[in-house]
Amino acid sequence: AQYPNGGWPQNWPLEGGFHDSITFNDNAVANAAMVLRDVAQGTEGFDFVPADLEARAAEAVKKAIDVTLAAQVRKGDQLQGWPQQVEPMRLVPTSARNYEPRSIASGETTDVLEFLMAEPNPSPEVKRAIRGAVAWLESVRVYDKSFEMTDDGRKLIDKPGAGPIWSRNYDLVTGQPIFGDKDQTIHDDVNGISIGRRNGYSWWIGSPQRALDAYAAWSAANP
Repeated sequence: AQYPNGGWPQNWPLEGGFHDSITFNDNAVANAAMVLRDVAQGTEGFDFVPADLEARAAEAVKKAIDVTLAAQVRKGDQLQGWPQQVEPMRLVPTSARNYEPRSIASGETTDVLEFLMAEPNPSPEVKRAIRGAVAWLESVRVYDKSFEMTDDGRKLIDKPGAGPIWSRNYDLVTGQPIFGDKDQTIHDDVNGISIGRRNGYSWWIGSPQRALDAYAAWSAANP
């Protein structure tokens, strides 16, 4: 199922549409690569794997890391985060469901960072990717806001002392939060989308803090 460039689609066998995109959403690439990393290293439970398959697994992991680095969004010479998915050939961000526009995605960036920070003996390229993505997450976090249920559905509201939280998606050009609706419209205010979509999706999240917390220890070990 792995593409020659190292990525994995959302589904296998291929079925067309956005399912064929290289998918960072739901940890598709990272989970596959982490299993293969365990195989390559003969981790407990995989110590029965013969040496030739360990070598093949190690090569698959290397290719997965390479394509992950290539898919990282850049603005000029500044590395930022990762999209939910990229086109398999051009490795550019692409959309998925109607309400999932092309974007830099904070949740997927978190997942990719956790995968890359678990890499033993990271290369200079991996280190640069991690540092760039962490700096981007730090630059877009929001305080004193909360995305929570109100009498009019889930909304982003003022809440002193709350946060940090991150928008799920950021515009590739402006870097500002964006929110998709089921009719494929894109909004700059989550409170402006339909109540069904507001209630049915995690538009603002706190999980990127996990990556920032893990980065503190990783950075100390990787000066």
